[in-house]
Amino acid sequence: MASSGRAASRPGQVTRLVRSAVWLASALSVVGWLVLASVNDASPFGMLLGFAPRWWVVFPWLLLLPLGALAGLPTALVAVGGTLAAVFGIARFELPRGTPAAPPRALRVVTYNTDFSLPLTLRLRNDLRRWDADIVLLQDCKVVLAQTLRLAVPEAGSLGPYCFASRWPIVEAVPLTPPESRGTTTSPPAIRLRIRTPRGELLVYAVHLPSPRHALGAARWPQPGELVPRLRASLEERGRASAYVSSVVARRDRHFLVAGDFNLPFGSAILRRDWSDLTNAFAAVGVGFGHTMQAGIFPVRIDHVLVPPTLRPVAATVLSGYPSEHQPVVVDLAWPD
Repeated sequence: MASSGRAASRPGQVTRLVRSAVWLASALSVVGWLVLASVNDASPFGMLLGFAPRWWVVFPWLLLLPLGALAGLPTALVAVGGTLAAVFGIARFELPRGTPAAPPRALRVVTYNTDFSLPLTLRLRNDLRRWDADIVLLQDCKVVLAQTLRLAVPEAGSLGPYCFASRWPIVEAVPLTPPESRGTTTSPPAIRLRIRTPRGELLVYAVHLPSPRHALGAARWPQPGELVPRLRASLEERGRASAYVSSVVARRDRHFLVAGDFNLPFGSAILRRDWSDLTNAFAAVGVGFGHTMQAGIFPVRIDHVLVPPTLRPVAATVLSGYPSEHQPVVVDLAWPD
């Protein structure tokens, strides 16, 4: 009799253990979501959180969610809440907002940091046909890639490490350099293209803000007293560059867009401070995590296409299989009637 009583109590113990695990994991997911939302890229610690491989938090819920469903309705609801906080709050899985837009695309933009890839030169013509883009913006573009682009597209050019091409005439291409960097060899954080489209003039700002690579690399093998200053210096450098580019974007123009490698993870405090008045295309209409850069086991979404109300995103995709750490971002836009 005693042994059968102990056997009968085991399912109850397992259920209590599952409930405790689900409630604890849910609490951690919600707290993590709130902490990340407030400190992402706002401090040295927040910078580490913002660039961390956050999508890993989804995996525990592949087990906890079905277990929670078997532990009773209250635990099942808590498991659903924890899963939503982890998937959508921390890992930033995106779903399109509202109903899909009916209008066909009026403008397709591709932005891609090529990481000075040489193999890309050999496939560029095929990629251009596959993209079928109206505007192509390439950052960290090799000279030979710029030459290949000019041969493939009549309206193409380059400025320093930026390459660009357009289906329509490019009237002007100018670098945007902060006053303190003028006269130096520092690459400009952005360039401005003036393009004559069938719907009028379009200003395109191609962006490549300073990389946090070296500062984040210091976190892997930190030296005493070195990590925090390097992270803080990277934050300040990217913050200054973002603020400058944001300040020179002519927001009064009817049609413009800003696209490129911002080196700012989605949800970054800097991204919110300088660019929250514009629509992030992938966040609005993309599906998935939208990781645009894979540094080993650390995938992040740092390449963005931002548009004002006069341009409406209708589709956004991050491609894969390209010979570089970054991958191309393809965005279709429509002009609202």
